[in-house]
Amino acid sequence: MIWLLLLLAMGLLGGWLLAQSTQTSLADARSTATGQFVQLSDGQTHFAWHGPEHGRVMVCIHGLSSPSYVWDAMIPHLTAQGFRVLTYDLYGRGLSDRVPGPQTREFFMRQLRDLLASQGIDRPVTLCGYSMGGRIATARAVEAPDQVSQLILIASAGFQAELGSLASITIRYPVLGDWLHALLGPILMNWDMARAKPAGAAADEVARRVQADLRIDGSMAAILSSMRNLLSEEAAEDHALIAKSGLPVLAIWASEDQVIPITSMGLLARNNRAAQQVQIEGADHRLPYSHPEAVAEAIENSL
Repeated sequence: MIWLLLLLAMGLLGGWLLAQSTQTSLADARSTATGQFVQLSDGQTHFAWHGPEHGRVMVCIHGLSSPSYVWDAMIPHLTAQGFRVLTYDLYGRGLSDRVPGPQTREFFMRQLRDLLASQGIDRPVTLCGYSMGGRIATARAVEAPDQVSQLILIASAGFQAELGSLASITIRYPVLGDWLHALLGPILMNWDMARAKPAGAAADEVARRVQADLRIDGSMAAILSSMRNLLSEEAAEDHALIAKSGLPVLAIWASEDQVIPITSMGLLARNNRAAQQVQIEGADHRLPYSHPEAVAEAIENSL
C-alpha cells in the first residue's frame, strides 16, 4: 500500500512538473496582439473597439475561462445593429495582466469602472455579459443603474453552475485545491472541449485558443480565484434590486447548456418577472459563438 501511494505521489508530482514546463509567458502571447492596452489601477487591460464610431455603446464581458474573442462571431451582427462594441479581457484571461489576489466582485467592478473612465464613457451603455460576465454585468447594473441602459445576460452565472466534481474540491481546500487545479484543471477542461458536440468552425477556433491561453502562467490561478470568490455569490438579491429599478433586462439561455442549467430561467423569473427571456433550442453553453445569429436576433428583437 505504501509503495502504491508513493507511486501515485510521484506520478502526480511528475504531472505537475510537466504542466509547469509547458507554460508560456504573457509577454510571448502578446507578441502578436491586436487591439489596444491600457494601464488601470490593478494592471494592464487588453481591449478593442468595434463598429460605428458614434453608435450606441455596448460593453461585452466574457466568461470564466474564455477571453474576449468569444465575441468575434457576434460582433458583425451587433455592429450591423448600430452598436459601438467594446470588448476586453478580464484580469487573468487573454492578454490582460495576471493580477494576484482574490478575484472578488469589487475586483471586477474596479476593472470595469477604470476601463470605462479611461475611454471617456460617462453616459449609459448596454451591458452584455456571458456566463461569469453576466454576473459582472449584473453587479455593475446594481452598482450604477443610472449608467446602464439595458442589461443583456447570455447563459449568465449567478443562480446555478455545474463546474464539475474537481471544482468542489479545489474551491474548498486552499493548498491542495490550488495544486490539483493547476495539475488537473487544464486536462479536464481540454477534455471537456474535445468531447463536446461539433458546433462549427468558430467553436473549434475558440477551443483551440482557450487551450493555448490556459498555458499562460497565472491563468489557472485566476480561474480558481474567480470560482472561490465572485462565483460563490448568488445573484438573486441583485436581480430583485434590478427589478425594482425598472432597468430593461434580456436573458438568453441555451436549452442544452450543461454548465448553466436552463432551470436558471425560472430562478431569474422569481426575482424579476419583468425580465424578457429567450431560450435558444439546440444550443449549449457555447451559444455566443455557436449560435451568434440567434443570439443577435434575440438582442435586436429586444430593442
